[in-house]
Amino acid sequence: MIAFDIPPGTTVKSLVETVYPAIHAQHVGDDAPADAFSVVVRIDDAGSWTVHIRGREMRVVEGEAPRPTLWLYTTARAVERFLEDAAGEQRFLPKFATPAGASVLSDPRLVKRVAMAHGRIELALRDADGERTAIVLGFGDAARRRIDPDEAEVVVEAGLETVERMLAGELAPEDALVDGDVTLRGNRMLALQLALAVAPFYPIPKR
Repeated sequence: MIAFDIPPGTTVKSLVETVYPAIHAQHVGDDAPADAFSVVVRIDDAGSWTVHIRGREMRVVEGEAPRPTLWLYTTARAVERFLEDAAGEQRFLPKFATPAGASVLSDPRLVKRVAMAHGRIELALRDADGERTAIVLGFGDAARRRIDPDEAEVVVEAGLETVERMLAGELAPEDALVDGDVTLRGNRMLALQLALAVAPFYPIPKR
């Protein structure tokens, strides 16, 4: 498993402002491209930030910069669930070293590929308790407009077991879409576009 150091007592605010930037610096290699990217992060009931990425450097400022590379919307409850899991079972953390060298979602190589897509996509996780956790991403044309998490062009939803298989490198995202391991509503091509963007960063699952 990749080691992510999330200290006890980490809050939503400290995760965004200090803990995750340290994880980024630790896991992004010196060979990462030095292109400048910006990601606006809005967490309902917690705040908004603009994350500036250049290679291994990550700088976080409060507020939402206009026309970012992409934006991300979620809720404080979703982040709290992630923190609860990180302190316990760690079911939401990746468990493989990626073949393309990117170990975190903020790696410039991955951000650059994802930013080539256009639209808004909602990624949702459902578990056995019936709780649903979701994030909405906007990129391309959607990132040049205000954040609007409602009525995304496509909603991709999967159960916890499917997500665990992907995080373990046992199931590639594009295979999960094609094989029906996830449910999909809306623009299937946009979902496949995003799956293909991240595919090089996943190991080839054993057949």
